[in-house]
Order: sequence, then C-alpha cells, then structure tokens
Amino acid sequence: MRWIGLGVGVAAALLATRGHAAEPADERAADRRIIMEGERAWCMAFVTGDGAALARLLDDSFRGVAPSGSFYDKAEAVDDVSQTPHQSTPNSIDDITVRFYDDTAIVQAHERGIGPSPEQTPEDLIFTDTWIKRDGRWRIVAAEDVDRGSPSPPNLAPVEREIRALRAASNRAIAAHDLKAFLPLFAEDAGFVFSNATTAADRKALEAVFVRDFADPAFVTYIRSPQRISIAENGVRAVEHGVWTAIKQSPAGETRYGGDYAAHWVRDDAGWRIHGELYVKLRCTGPLCTP
Repeated sequence: MRWIGLGVGVAAALLATRGHAAEPADERAADRRIIMEGERAWCMAFVTGDGAALARLLDDSFRGVAPSGSFYDKAEAVDDVSQTPHQSTPNSIDDITVRFYDDTAIVQAHERGIGPSPEQTPEDLIFTDTWIKRDGRWRIVAAEDVDRGSPSPPNLAPVEREIRALRAASNRAIAAHDLKAFLPLFAEDAGFVFSNATTAADRKALEAVFVRDFADPAFVTYIRSPQRISIAENGVRAVEHGVWTAIKQSPAGETRYGGDYAAHWVRDDAGWRIHGELYVKLRCTGPLCTP
C-alpha cells in the first residue's frame, strides 16, 4: 500500500478528464505527473482512512497481491484503507519509475514507513502498480507489494555475504557428514527447536542429534537456503530467514521434507556464531514421512 502524505482531495482531481492534447513528449510528462500524484494520493488515503479517495483511484476490475501472497479486490482494498490507523507517520516513496506502453503504465517504487502504535514497526516495501487509461482517466487495475522485512543498512552488505558464506559452508559440512567442520559455527549455549518440535539446549546436545543423524544409513543431507538476512545497525546481531530441505534415501525410495527456518546470529571475538535456530516442517514426500 502507498502511504505518503499528499492531500486526499488530489485523488479526485487526478482522475478528472484531461483537456486538449499536447505534443507527444508533453503528453507523457503530464500522464507521468498524474500517475505519480495518484500513487501519493493512495498513500495519504491509507494514512487518513479515506476509502472514497482510494475508490476513485482503483478500477472496478482491480486486483492486488498483498505481501503475504493473498489476493484482494477493490472492495477489500477500500475496506482495508478505511480501517485506521495504519501508520504512525506518512511513508516515503523513492526510486519511483513510470514506464508507458500506449495507454498502460507500469509503476515501481520503494516505500518506507513506520507502522501504527503501539508497535510502530518499521515497514519496507517494493511495489509494482499497473495503470490503464480509459475514457481519458487513469486508474489502477493491479498492484503487488513485496515486503523487504527488516533490511540491513547498506554499509553492512559485506556482513550479509559473510553470513551467507558461513551457511553455505555449513551445508557442505552436513553433506560430507563432517561434525568437526559443522559444530564450530554454533555458540556453546546455542538453543534449537527442531522440525518435530523436539529441542536441544546447547551445542553438546546438538552434537548428539547430528551424531545420530550421520549414523542413519538413510540420511543424505540437510540444506538450508537463506532467503533474507537482516543485520542490526550496530553490526553485532542478525536474523536469517529461509527454507530448508532434508533428504533421506531408503530401499523404499527417496524422502524429502522441509519448510521454513530462522537463525539468530551474534558476532563475538570468535566471529559470527549461531545462538539459536528454529525449524518448522511444512511439507514431506516419500516413504519415510512422519507427522
């Protein structure tokens, strides 16, 4: 959703039928201005709860995709906007681009803001909107928001690469069934919740689990694939979110299971170490599947 502060009355003016035609270059510039102001009008409608302003911006055929991946239509969007408060402060929009294909326009931008009290959670989105021009009026027919989570400060990009490299090395150690290479990544007091809801209180308990797994003739490997790594501004703590897959091979055939995971990283004198991991099993195929 776009939540930056322009007067909501702009929304109606934006959609008014335009006057005489200008030169082609000027025509695109005028359309670009209308669309960019429309995006900001959507933002302000979201902040103030002005569902009527949003209704004037959205085409009746509108369909959106929320950051969760769920679909919503115009009526649902207007109803959601009408439920305030959504923000503690108006959001900012930057890196905005508008591309035209005759009477269709594609808008992409980066949006940042702070959610409502009491949480006031930072919000960071990338969005794509599709506009069409009908009867001289621009309206939004589709929207998609992607939640960037809690992005790391740009200066910490090398830290993210370091953590990803450590995770890749850990995957290689598991595939090789090499405990000596695998265990040093974890702090002595690291805690774990495994996919079957069992727990391990420290690295010694984790070692016992993997000794058992590596001794299992059916066990092939565990693969952890990080999708997002967010690093604290002070550079000493990070969270890794991703998907994981376990592979087992038995006489009855191959079994694959996996789901989502999160890992808590802390940097100390020894470097980056994992202080906790949580695994949730969401899927399984094959003869060895268990609840």
